[in-house]
Amino acid sequence: MASAFANLPAELTEAVLIVSAASGNPNSIAALSQTSKFFYDLIYRCPDQHLWREIFLTTFDDPRPALNHLSLISGGHSDLEFNWTQEYIDRISAARYIRHPVQTAAPVSSQSDIPTSLSVVKALLSVITTSLPFPSSPPISLTFLSDFPDSNSHLAPMINSPPFPPLLLLLTANYSALLGSVNAAWLQDLLEIGFPPELTRTLMAKLSFDVQGHAPYKPTLTSASYWGGSEVGQLFHKLICCTGFIPIAVPAPELADTSVPIASPVTSTSASLDSAFSPDENEDMPALSITRLRSPSYTPEAQSADARTLARRRVYDMRYLSPARMWGPFKPVQRDTTDSPKSNQFESLDDDENEDNDEEDEDEEDNLGLMHLGLMNGHRVPDINPPIKPYELVPDYVWLASARIIVEANLREMFRPSPLPTAFSAGDILPYMRKMYTMCIGGSPGYWDSWANRPREGEGFEGSGKSEQGEVEGWDWAGVSGIWKRCVCWLDYRDLLVHNLAPEKFLEDGIQEACRVIPLTIRITGYSESPIPPGSSTRPLPTIHVEGESIGSDRSTDDLRKVTGTVSMISDGAIRWQMVSSVAGSDEPEWSSEAVQIGGPGAAVGFLGMWTGAMHERPDPLGPFWAWKVV
Repeated sequence: MASAFANLPAELTEAVLIVSAASGNPNSIAALSQTSKFFYDLIYRCPDQHLWREIFLTTFDDPRPALNHLSLISGGHSDLEFNWTQEYIDRISAARYIRHPVQTAAPVSSQSDIPTSLSVVKALLSVITTSLPFPSSPPISLTFLSDFPDSNSHLAPMINSPPFPPLLLLLTANYSALLGSVNAAWLQDLLEIGFPPELTRTLMAKLSFDVQGHAPYKPTLTSASYWGGSEVGQLFHKLICCTGFIPIAVPAPELADTSVPIASPVTSTSASLDSAFSPDENEDMPALSITRLRSPSYTPEAQSADARTLARRRVYDMRYLSPARMWGPFKPVQRDTTDSPKSNQFESLDDDENEDNDEEDEDEEDNLGLMHLGLMNGHRVPDINPPIKPYELVPDYVWLASARIIVEANLREMFRPSPLPTAFSAGDILPYMRKMYTMCIGGSPGYWDSWANRPREGEGFEGSGKSEQGEVEGWDWAGVSGIWKRCVCWLDYRDLLVHNLAPEKFLEDGIQEACRVIPLTIRITGYSESPIPPGSSTRPLPTIHVEGESIGSDRSTDDLRKVTGTVSMISDGAIRWQMVSSVAGSDEPEWSSEAVQIGGPGAAVGFLGMWTGAMHERPDPLGPFWAWKVV
């Protein structure tokens, strides 16, 4: 039988392998390759990747549409090479590792070892990145009844806009099959199990999980910059930005079972992971070790609450604010100290500066111990010199993931599902924000309309400029224009100060956060030239300049604020949103916001970010927000 199979034409053998992959049996490919040199060469040494391309496409989306669009966004070339063989092997190996994290099943390739946590995370991010883009936004027009009597107001479209992206209604109606992305369905099914436990446990504040084959990990109440130097840490948190927190499904006692022998590759993997998650010796705020006994409850609810605790510690850390981060969720940009003044507000003020404070203000602040934190004095913190360029900014996904965990938890408390089976509420729609379809390129309303009308080759946006400010031609390449909903969260200012003085208070129950969903209208006012990164000959897409209005504030749901800002490309292929909102009824700036697009460009999931004072004074408050486009 074996010799008869070997005598089949190569085309028939390849067809059998493709059918095996399509039927969910990829291991048969590796098994056949080990039977003879002939089959090994046929499978792994073919002169091109036509076989692996067909095998890949049985399980995943064709990556070329997404990669071509991302190449246009980044200003690169559309003819990108894609390693079909390695991508398929990495994804299948990652899936097997997630489903059986402590077992040593045969890999897809006979030459593959058990994947590291880093390779698992990279494979999952690749699935999101190469998901099939939406051909257009869902053609749905929604009007919600409102309590506002002035329906003829020019603000009526913003007031009556739906609470969530139209895409979510397609998902709630179970029309996901019409959306086309095989990647989204594959990843959604896989992540029902959750991530590898050795990664998820790093999101905990006090719950301790022992993972088979991995070194012990002690939960700590740490700041966001604690994991700043870890590649697997940043990429895992980037994944959390897309998926939200997913609890560990396996009960803790089973995780701690060491009766099953573990192969040496797993041990080496754990060593590299835990060393990557080692604290930075130069950390400004030392890690706060939690020595409490293991909690008897490891329910998903308990894990989510514990992850929320650590996320709060990271997001509401006032010392995170820095001009080196452009006052946003970015990794600090290094500057030679001889070229710029010391501007890090983490450092304590000197005696001369303290003496200039009014005695009354000093007494009030010192009662909170702000002098010890270096957060005294309302003077503006100086900016970095020379100014930071867009291509120098890299998103801090640890902070952004923490922001998503917090805002999503607050939204669940705000929008609860209807208790009646026949009723339907916003709380029933909210869970669909976690669907992988919301990560696909172009899922937000109107995204593709602007691309259809973009300047063609020869018309470009890289002209010499129309004004001294560098104004150029452009189009809405980021899907900016429209109506958005923005969920803003904050702590009472005194609570914020107290929790920064004593971070262990984040462990206490009963922390009260304010949460408000604010409608926001954005219009494009123009475009300006973006600087060319060093070593590149291609100019990024033009910076989009916007203006608009938002309704609501921390003081009133009726306050109308003016909004101005920019949208631009930064490092890591990310899209940065920068906005400033005014005092209600005035043009005076009050709050600034820095955010990063999550998922693909124009993804329905929107963007995550940080708000803080527009003047960047000590000690400014800060908090997270999440925004998504609805019209």
